Amino acid sequence: MRNLAELVALLGIGEGVVGLVAPRRHMLLWKFGPEGYRRMMEGFAERPGLVRALAAAELGGGLWIALRQYGGPAR
Repeated sequence: MRNLAELVALLGIGEGVVGLVAPRRHMLLWKFGPEGYRRMMEGFAERPGLVRALAAAELGGGLWIALRQYGGPAR
């Protein structure tokens, strides 16, 4: 279970950083699959501010999970 939590933390941190740096390009990478899903990704790509806010929340969540794995802030 610890390995899974660490994996989720790493994915959240990485996804969050990429979303902050290149929100439009990152969302367009996920534009595949059913029509409704593709339209949703296009909608996000047109709102980089929203994507950055969600990416910051994801980054924060990933850091929170990682810190919980090691018992709090770095010592």
